[in-house]
Amino acid sequence: MAAKSQPDKRRNRKRILFSFNVDVDSPFGVVFQYLMRNPQLPSRMGKEKGVEAMAAFWRPFAYQKKGDVSEDELKAMARESLTALQRQMVLICETFDLEPPESEGLSPALEEALEKTMDKVLQKFVVSGVLARQPNRGELPTVGVTSTDPLLSAPGEEGVDFDAKELFGEVFSEDEFAR
Repeated sequence: MAAKSQPDKRRNRKRILFSFNVDVDSPFGVVFQYLMRNPQLPSRMGKEKGVEAMAAFWRPFAYQKKGDVSEDELKAMARESLTALQRQMVLICETFDLEPPESEGLSPALEEALEKTMDKVLQKFVVSGVLARQPNRGELPTVGVTSTDPLLSAPGEEGVDFDAKELFGEVFSEDEFAR
């Protein structure tokens, strides 16, 4: 009975016919010729590779528009897309001996979140005594760390001072110590 249900499923499924015509010498034509006439790839596999590359970018957008996928599922799908795109970038960089493109740095929101996290971590270490260091006689601390979080401040203290340059060494530039 299972053998009969398989052909029924194939007959009743909905399909999309995707056809794309381009000039052979156009940029798309060169790519499709490579994918479909590459002696190392069967034509069907070449088509699949092309569609997979396209879907790696567009899949989360398509499912977002479709609207029947949860936010968590969309995020997981987006992460999978980023992983696939990252693999494609690595392959291109390795094949053509290129350095990966540099990111534009931290977004302001991420930078702020990292600063808050570092502040909390440092406060915990200082309050617990792990980073307890008193300035030498006559020496003023270079950075004052203050937290409004009552869980991170010792009773009666506004904040804890420490020498950031000594603690972090070359991790930050002089400009960042001045902030």
